[in-house]
Amino acid sequence: MGKTVVKCVLMAALGAAALATAQTLTEEKDKPATPSVKDIMAQWAELNAPGPHHERFKESVGKWKTESKMWMGPGEPMISPGVSTMELVLDGRYLKEHYRCLSEEMPFEGIQLMGYDNIKKKHVSVWIDSMSTGITQMEGTYDEATKTLTMTGQTDDPITGPTKMRGVLREVSKGKCVFEMYQSGPDGKEQKCMEITYTRES
Repeated sequence: MGKTVVKCVLMAALGAAALATAQTLTEEKDKPATPSVKDIMAQWAELNAPGPHHERFKESVGKWKTESKMWMGPGEPMISPGVSTMELVLDGRYLKEHYRCLSEEMPFEGIQLMGYDNIKKKHVSVWIDSMSTGITQMEGTYDEATKTLTMTGQTDDPITGPTKMRGVLREVSKGKCVFEMYQSGPDGKEQKCMEITYTRES
């Protein structure tokens, strides 16, 4: 009887060990393989490659004549001529605009970087100019049917504080587009503060 009991115990132990080994092998088989550095880099490159939205930036490259209208308050706007130069940077990922307002009363220039974030699936932009020390960021979507890009963001007004903004860029024709900027006042009501008409020169 003693030998039989020992034999049974040994067989049970061997069976348990075999079951544990089989289970471990199954878990290792089902466990997803750790991606290699090469695979990660390939995926990163694919997600961040310029696409159709970036391709559209090419249509804006060149020199443009501008007419800006700026509303500082109720009444007629201040109208000023200007010029804008647009170019692609970083392998077409961004459209860089250098805008110059040629007003004698209030000369002004600004630089914008416009991009399309493949992760957010939104257009994004940053703006800096000669009348501020901050950076304005905006993001939004493009409507193919109306050829209109609508973006929202916030700026830090030195007088009123944080101010919500909405920019609308509309293509009128291949050689003309209109940009409108709206700001929300202290009462929350939105008011048009600027309009720039772009006419292609080259």
